[in-house]
Amino acid sequence: MYFLCHCLWRRKVSLRTSALVCMVSALPLGMICAASSFEAALRFSNVRPPFRWADVITATPSGWFSLMAWVAFYFGIKHYLALEEKQRQLIATEMLAKEAQLQALRYQLQPHFLFNTMNAISTLVLNNQPRAATEMIGKLASLLRDTLDAPDIHQVPLSDELAVTEDYLAIETIRFGERLVVHWDIDPDVSDVLVPRLILQPLVENAVRHGISRRQHGGFILIRAHHLGDHLAVIIENESPEESAPLLLDGVVRAGGLGLQNVRKRLEQMYGSKGSMHTTTNARGHYEVALTLPI
Repeated sequence: MYFLCHCLWRRKVSLRTSALVCMVSALPLGMICAASSFEAALRFSNVRPPFRWADVITATPSGWFSLMAWVAFYFGIKHYLALEEKQRQLIATEMLAKEAQLQALRYQLQPHFLFNTMNAISTLVLNNQPRAATEMIGKLASLLRDTLDAPDIHQVPLSDELAVTEDYLAIETIRFGERLVVHWDIDPDVSDVLVPRLILQPLVENAVRHGISRRQHGGFILIRAHHLGDHLAVIIENESPEESAPLLLDGVVRAGGLGLQNVRKRLEQMYGSKGSMHTTTNARGHYEVALTLPI
């Protein structure tokens, strides 16, 4: 019966057909089991009743039922294992799809950032500032090395992410000089918390491009990170452009451009509803982006 069931399973015969074949096959096998039982009883028992086929036929349904119970157990186990294997394959497929989406989202940022930095280097060259342009190229090479290494890693310690952000701000400091002031307020206890790789740079870039660069005398960027219960809270605050300050004071949450949309999608992919990002204007009239990530 095992070999029969094994053959039916390997040939992927439908469950209904397999059950029918096993039911028919179990009848003669059940009769053989019953006959063997009576023969064993005759051989090993002190009492030797006569062997009668009527007794064998009467006992056949019991043998048939036992075999069919074993068949049900066999196919039940097989279907359970097959279902588990499909579930594992589905999870693996979903993880691969998620991995591909995260890589696509991260790679979407790199040409965007590279384009803006090359424009800045071009401006320095046109303004006859070769030393500053050379320094910016060196820092750009270092930053690209950090962001392009290990493309399969999607989470890094916050300290590593802050280091990349600091490299980017060093590039922008060459460009803006004293017009760009950066303040850091980082709780040392959160430095080892894992965060999505390259999650802060687009937010800081957004603050520089749409905030500091549009202010005549520049402004400051404040980056804060601290515990918020069992979550990590990261806040990036920058002074708003003079021409848009009255519009920003309404406190309305805004969708933002490519960088902010990219960050939202990555948070949704990695954390679902446990991670969030909000953009608004705080009580001081400064533009603020707040990230909340599960620890």
